[in-house]
Amino acid sequence: MIPTTQVSAETLELVPPLVLGARRWSAGRSIDEGELGGLRAALLRTQHRRQLAAIPAYARLADELSIDEDGLDPDGEVFLLSDDWLKGYDPAWADTELPALTDWLAEVSTVRPRHPADVADLGSWRAALRRQEVYVTVSSGTRGTRSLVPRDRMTLAALRSSSGVRLPWSLPPGQYGALLLTPRGMGSGIQSGAMGLGRAARHAAHLDDPLALDLLRQSATEDLPVVVYGSPARLVDLLAQVGRRLPLPTGSCVVTGGGWKGPSGGAVDELLASASTTFALDPGRCVDTYSTAELNTVFVTCPEGRYHVPPVVEVLVLDDSLRPIRTAAGGRLAVLDPLATSYPGRLITSDVVRLGPDRCRCGLAGQTLLAGIQRLAGATERGCGVTGMSL
Repeated sequence: MIPTTQVSAETLELVPPLVLGARRWSAGRSIDEGELGGLRAALLRTQHRRQLAAIPAYARLADELSIDEDGLDPDGEVFLLSDDWLKGYDPAWADTELPALTDWLAEVSTVRPRHPADVADLGSWRAALRRQEVYVTVSSGTRGTRSLVPRDRMTLAALRSSSGVRLPWSLPPGQYGALLLTPRGMGSGIQSGAMGLGRAARHAAHLDDPLALDLLRQSATEDLPVVVYGSPARLVDLLAQVGRRLPLPTGSCVVTGGGWKGPSGGAVDELLASASTTFALDPGRCVDTYSTAELNTVFVTCPEGRYHVPPVVEVLVLDDSLRPIRTAAGGRLAVLDPLATSYPGRLITSDVVRLGPDRCRCGLAGQTLLAGIQRLAGATERGCGVTGMSL
């Protein structure tokens, strides 16, 4: 069995200092932005060269566009892929032609699984691939084709650790309760995050548990901090169930994620302010996070309301012709993620953002996105937070 092509020695050398830098940064400690930027760029070049040799569809496209070995086009701009890259399969394969889906993974990524016998649906197919150390995350794709993101062990480790990013007030294992506002399972990134929080908690419950609100009351009695984690839409449900002020113990926090970008959504900052009031928490401990199914880290809001881009990745803002905008103007978001070892981490999203024009007053270094992330006009409404669906 050869589930994935081997990563290079250079990759193994570059990853640890980049992840450690992200960890220092998220704890508010000083970093050398130039040094981490150099590591990030070197790792992105290394991944590009390896993936040229290992991903057939990537090599063909790069050849058609005259992309060089540094990942640049003839104009010197970085090579970027549409977020349709991991949606380029026939959706019918998930129901009737699972062997074709297995073959497709080998075309668009570095993983090389054997097609498992006796699988009847997407769920059993994914479970069988996990036994070959190929971990396929499914995006929500609320009204469109879902991304199938194949991770090898190294990319999965980056996802599970958020590529080194930590909330500066993260709570030690066993010293908090967790109220999880996600569906059960781990098909999506936000579900995987919830599972990790739940495993390390002293007490954990999902919002649909009959005694979910009792966890909040029990934690208050024990003076045990609580992490409330899930999508904005499910936080709305929780606040409606609570219905009144319910102070939580010192150290508690509310963390939302999964997106809330469609017309059915609202202003996340207003929602977090309501959570801060209901649970009597410092506003700085009620945050939102941004990520995508293909991304292996998170962007967390600060008290200034900006999403902070960790130094492990770089973001670009693109104009209508998909060329980088060199000013602080708004445009389509692209993310360069060098910790995507099993698939190209240079994807254009369908989200519209604005870069922060200056250094954030909160003191964290690096790029920031202003609040108000929106879906591209005409793009389907997507995100785990839109529906709270189980995958």
